[in-house]
Amino acid sequence: MGERRFCYRCMEKYDSDQHICPHCGFDDTTAHNPMYIAPGTVLRDRYLIGILLEYNGEGATYVGHDISTGCKVLLREYMPINLCTRVKNRATISVNYNNLAKYKAFMAEYTELNKSLARLRNNSNINPVLDMFAENNTTYTVFEYIEGVKMLDYLKDNAGEISWDQVSKLFPPLFTTIGILHNAGIIHRAISPDTVYITDKSELKLSGFCVSAVRTANAGLEYELFKGYAAPEQYSASSSSRQGSWTDVYGVCALLYRALTGCMPVDSVSRMKHDDLCEPSMLNNSIPPHVSRVIMEGMNLNGRDRIQTITELVTRLFEQPAPVRAAYNSEPPIHHEVNHQYNEPPKPVQQPYHQAPPPVQQNHYNDQYKPQNQPRYYNEPADDYDEYSYEKVNTVDRIKVPIIIGILLLAILLILVVFIVKAFVPANNDDESDFSRPSSSISENIVTGETEATTVAETKPDTDMPDLVGKFFSLTEKKYEDYFKFEAEYEYNNDHEADVIFEQDIKPGTNVAQGCTVKLKVSKGKEGADIPDYNGLTVSQYENRLKEAGITNFSLVVSSNGWGTPNTVAQLQVDGKQVNVGSFYSNKDGKKLIVYYYPENAQVVPETTQAYTEYQQQYETTAAPVVTTEAPVYTEPATQAPVVTEPVVTDQPNPGEFGHEEGVDEW
Repeated sequence: MGERRFCYRCMEKYDSDQHICPHCGFDDTTAHNPMYIAPGTVLRDRYLIGILLEYNGEGATYVGHDISTGCKVLLREYMPINLCTRVKNRATISVNYNNLAKYKAFMAEYTELNKSLARLRNNSNINPVLDMFAENNTTYTVFEYIEGVKMLDYLKDNAGEISWDQVSKLFPPLFTTIGILHNAGIIHRAISPDTVYITDKSELKLSGFCVSAVRTANAGLEYELFKGYAAPEQYSASSSSRQGSWTDVYGVCALLYRALTGCMPVDSVSRMKHDDLCEPSMLNNSIPPHVSRVIMEGMNLNGRDRIQTITELVTRLFEQPAPVRAAYNSEPPIHHEVNHQYNEPPKPVQQPYHQAPPPVQQNHYNDQYKPQNQPRYYNEPADDYDEYSYEKVNTVDRIKVPIIIGILLLAILLILVVFIVKAFVPANNDDESDFSRPSSSISENIVTGETEATTVAETKPDTDMPDLVGKFFSLTEKKYEDYFKFEAEYEYNNDHEADVIFEQDIKPGTNVAQGCTVKLKVSKGKEGADIPDYNGLTVSQYENRLKEAGITNFSLVVSSNGWGTPNTVAQLQVDGKQVNVGSFYSNKDGKKLIVYYYPENAQVVPETTQAYTEYQQQYETTAAPVVTTEAPVYTEPATQAPVVTEPVVTDQPNPGEFGHEEGVDEW
């Protein structure tokens, strides 16, 4: 038997002289997407990468093999496709400098999310996090491989649906897990048959955790929402569309709807236009009526009117249905189940008068009600009516409902009259009393010697000013674009990196009108820095070193001298004069730092003295160098963020920027 290798799909070994895996049929000549890691790549000298399984706006998931333990794993790579790209034929990720702030902000959120999941690794209903590390300018998370099938495939194999008895046994551990996640501050936002797996042990596992921007439309990343299971507030990135535990309640109830009825629920966007979602019990009459009602309440389009927590949802799902009382001669009333769906008493089977009525049918959630005798109901034949005693209806009870309805109609009519009067009759500010004016729409101007007339203006509802200091301006501007207008003034600041807000004119917590203008001071970066040493560094590494130091106004120039160590820095100049390593460079002066470097095809410096002398003479008489590439240069706009001329490729991972600073390596 010859040498053996791993199949990149099932991670089983087979003979290397074969191209088709005998275990799963995978053809190793299949082309891969160049935007993602090539199968066969080894990360951290430990994880063998297989084929790409899935990807979204946050990143990609690969099947993998842990060489140290011999276990099959899943690797999640943070790679927001609209903020970065991959270096050709390499695993390294290249980030456009203009997107670097967003890239780092979302990566920090991604890291914190997976750290929180790692603390819950002992929960059997969450796919556990095994490892996390920084490499290739990004962060990787290693998960245990799930030996099971998606709930969607499981339902297809079971005639499309399962019974309430099966749900009541299968789902409670998952409900408990979601409650634990909420207590830890984690909102899933993607609970659906595609993110819930069922294992061979009939256990449910929850997967598909992503940063919030991927689960919310137009929030900065390419979003992924599951149609029919995403709550309506996920289709808007505005702060008025509040998300919380009730967002996951919608997803859980939609999942129950699909599992019990076999039908995918109508998506919330369509329901907002025309809500024609059928109640579950109308599609499957074996669903208990109270369960059907609770599912509909959990899928309420208004987040405030929806069931708010998983605990409340579980309590409502498994509570006993409300009993009904019936009077029968002088005997005490006996409880019976009411069909709440149609709001009328159940109709027992007609029995001859001389026979005793049959016992009440029992069920699994109402076992404690075991009546020995059952009364006849109000809708039985007329010859039995004399055996019932009816309660007399009070006259007040008969008329109180029409009175309440009349009062409500009158109140609505008065409100409409007030609005019509305000709309068509001009207001007299001189006669208007102070207490009748809304405080949010009055501005009083006091002038010495006289009082000017106040002006009543229509404004949007008031809101509290958030604390914006320390946040990236590009993200903040998009997040609050519906609520405030921003005027940004860019200044150099040694305490904050570029695009970070360091001052706002309105104090946080101040109640202001929406739409008001907020003046901000945004950092352009450091005023200057000492020029770092380039010895022993490649051109790309030195480029990163300059950015770390805070030097942004520089250009890379190919040295015209053909002798030198390839891909290394030759010398530095400012304003045509050579500068030394360690000297101070000022960004404020506007003078560009020129970095001369030897290209990849440069000839190695000769070792002999004579040849080296000829090399120096040639170097001194060499014509002026030619500029080939430009590093990103800040230009100062009037009211917008700094503009970057060209993207920057960072060739190697920077532990200080992407590892230690974010706390990944220490994890």
